[in-house]
Amino acid sequence: MAAGKEISRKKTESSNAGLRKVSMRIDRVAKERPSHKEVLEFLKGVVTEQFKIKPGIKTHSVHMDEKLIKTKSAEGFPLVDKGDLKLDVASATNLFERLCNVLKRNTNVSADVEKIEQVISRKELNLDELFKKTAAKDAEYVAGLADRLNLKGEIISFLAENSLQPIFEAYADELKGHVDQETWQRGYCPICGSKPVMAELVGAERKKFLICSCCGYEWRFMRTKCPFCENEEPKGFKYFFTEKEGRAYRVETCQNCKKYIKTVDTEELGEEVIPSVEDMGTLYLDVLAKKEGYEREVHPLGFSIEDLE
Repeated sequence: MAAGKEISRKKTESSNAGLRKVSMRIDRVAKERPSHKEVLEFLKGVVTEQFKIKPGIKTHSVHMDEKLIKTKSAEGFPLVDKGDLKLDVASATNLFERLCNVLKRNTNVSADVEKIEQVISRKELNLDELFKKTAAKDAEYVAGLADRLNLKGEIISFLAENSLQPIFEAYADELKGHVDQETWQRGYCPICGSKPVMAELVGAERKKFLICSCCGYEWRFMRTKCPFCENEEPKGFKYFFTEKEGRAYRVETCQNCKKYIKTVDTEELGEEVIPSVEDMGTLYLDVLAKKEGYEREVHPLGFSIEDLE
């Protein structure tokens, strides 16, 4: 009993420290870029609720056979299928309800969120099933649900995906020791198979790491290769940055698939990267990339640039 309480206390302290760090970074970026203040405050509301439920998240042991892991890695399969993981539905439901309140503070969608809450109270929307379908990336289920209940699919997806994210992050933290950073080198997460949301250049050698859009894991990747279509043609991979903001943030573009990914140079930034903050704090780069004809594969918090403008 005493040991359990000590573990719980340490988890709470760690979560509180993490939230303070993220909140301070959000405040600094908002001060530097006043035009991003509103969306950064929205992000703060989301991550605050996510951090609050982290200490209580329960994961289930995932059996890892080392021989099978090597075979799966060699053949390009991630460690787990998100749809097969046992979800902490109680924590996800708690967070879903908290995120509804965050969204309702945004008057543009408050009425839509209230409709979602109403269909849940009438038991027309089963959150347990929604979470399982979201984990399995069943987009048709969400689209059908939205159509049948006359709800906005993007809001349902936002709530479900962000309610599950801390759970997937907890699993990634437990499984990361099974990943071989030097041999994976693929454009999707070695743990859960999701696509990257951003990239980092780390150290004096500027080693490139991709950041998973789902579980937050970071893995090594080639500097001049598109993570989305795997194009390696040197002339087909370009990047740009703004003179005003400098080289800390840049957009890397693929001329083959016309996709882009935002990249943070940690040496230029000079402080620890907090992906969600760096992403939401650089929406001006998304606007520029879109004007140049490029598309983003994975959007911050599940919203497209049109939703965030």
